[in-house]
Formats: sequence, structure tokens, C-alpha cells
Amino acid sequence: MNLYFRLALLPLAFAASGAFAAESSSQITGLAPVSVSAANYRNTPRDELVRLVEGERTEINPNAPSLKPLAKSQHFIFLPGAIFESDLTYDQVTELLTGALAKKGYINGADAQGVIREPGKITLVLRINYGARLWRLPTVRTDDLAWREGIVQDSKGVGLHNLGAEHTWDHRSGGNDDALGAIASNNANGQAFSFGSSGKTGSGGGAAAEGTVNVEAGPSSAGVDGEYGLTRDFNLIVVDAFDYQELKTKGKFAKRVWSTFVSAPKKKGQKFSQIAETLVRNATPFFGETSQGLQIYTDRRAEVIIGEAIVIKDGEKK
Repeated sequence: MNLYFRLALLPLAFAASGAFAAESSSQITGLAPVSVSAANYRNTPRDELVRLVEGERTEINPNAPSLKPLAKSQHFIFLPGAIFESDLTYDQVTELLTGALAKKGYINGADAQGVIREPGKITLVLRINYGARLWRLPTVRTDDLAWREGIVQDSKGVGLHNLGAEHTWDHRSGGNDDALGAIASNNANGQAFSFGSSGKTGSGGGAAAEGTVNVEAGPSSAGVDGEYGLTRDFNLIVVDAFDYQELKTKGKFAKRVWSTFVSAPKKKGQKFSQIAETLVRNATPFFGETSQGLQIYTDRRAEVIIGEAIVIKDGEKK
């Protein structure tokens, strides 16, 4: 549906929708690492934001951030973004997010029937991307912040950075790691022709082995990403916030206000419903905030009880 048409319908109705620091990656056992990356683009200066998102080292099991509700609550509406493989519907995911966002002072402007009773209070549109898909480095964007730029960066031009695929290889979303590794090796040869890339090169080789994630190095401006530098299956939820009025006037050129990216490597046979509540719980303190590096939890905060999947029947509300 056309974006402007969607927004035109909004006044009528809308779908409601004492920690320790691990000394090495060998300490990461038992629980799938849940990672959170967040950026408030309006409140964080550009240089500081890039340093915090891309330059800070990964923090493993940091002290839990305090939950800081907004001084004045903000009302929002949901819009669907990219939906990947999942056994949960969009409405089920937004229902989980509604309660979590309320703890931070973000209030869903649509009622249980999906009707916006007070459209004049709406200040934000939250675009929701979720599901399981191949990914490389689960951090928020630091550039290309417009609405038209979805969760995966659009391919710009034709070149070897496209690696013969539909989408360009991106240092966040990844792609063909073998091909990227070949380009990186070639570029390391001073006498070889230097191929352009995204500006960050990742590890070569195939997809990461099942259940192994080396988070010791973490993201850095030098592109040292450990096994988070390999493309593999992730379960993820990405919340992109946009200014409601700006989105109505500028459409696809409206810029993100803030983003939160929470994910966990997908284990074989795992359903999205088995990890969704854990993802939302760990993301909650970071909604509307800027994180200091990639925050990774491998302790009880990342616990997922296999077999106790979230079951939300159609039409059922908690």
C-alpha cells in the first residue's frame, strides 16, 4: 500500500497491535547470546553516535541499564516493516512490544480494536521489522536513515561489492562471506588491484558454525568483528521510530528519530515465538536510547525455556 495512503487512513483505524564481564568467548556457554544495539539520532551528536555504535568494544553481560521512562509520555502508532520467517503474526509481535514500550513512556495510540481515538496525540510512527533471516553484525544504522532505507541497505550502482547478488554486500547485513574474504585478501596485496567495498571488510569463510559466536573482539572502527563478522541466521526485532508529522510531509525522505536492534543467533529448530519475549525484554531499557557499543547478554537475562513458546490466539488479548 502507498505510504501516503496508509497515513491518510490513520485517523480512522489502525492495527493494534551485579553482572560480570566475560574474560573470553569460551565463557559463553548454555544460553544463546542476546545482543542489543540502539541509537537516538536526534539526541546524540553524529560523531559521538558513530563512535558509540561502531567504535566501542562489545560489552558482555554489562550491568543492566536502569529503566528511564520519558519525562513526558509520547503516543505512537505501529506500521509494518520487513517481516521475515516467523511463527508469530505482526499483531502478536506488536502486542508484545506495546507493553514493553509503555514501560518507557511510549504509549500505543491505537486501542484494542485498532482505532485511534485521539489522533492529535500521535507524535511517532514505529516501523517494526522482525523474524529470522541471515545477518552479520546486529547493530543499528549510523547513516542512510531515511524511511526509504529499510532494514537492508539498497544496492547503489553496479560493482564487485554487489558480489553477484540482488543486494549489495553490507557490513551489517552481510552476504557472501567467501566472496568478501577473497576481495579482502586481494586488497591486502599491495601489488593487486584494489576492489571497492563498503569500507569495512569482514572475515572470509562460510557461515558460522551452529551455536558458536565469538564476541570477544566486538565491533570496532577497524572492522574487527570476530564471528559476529560472519553471515548466519539470526532471530531479530528492529524498531525504527519516525516523527509522525515529518513522515506525513516528507514521506520516504523522513529520517529516523531512534532505532533499537535486538537479536540472537538462531538455533536449529528454534521457533521465533520461543525467543521473541526474551528479545523484547532485553530491548526494553534501550528504546529511545543510545547504547555504548553492542550489548550482549549470556547470563540469565538471555534465558529461553525451550518448549514454552508464546501462544497468542487470534483475537485474544492479554
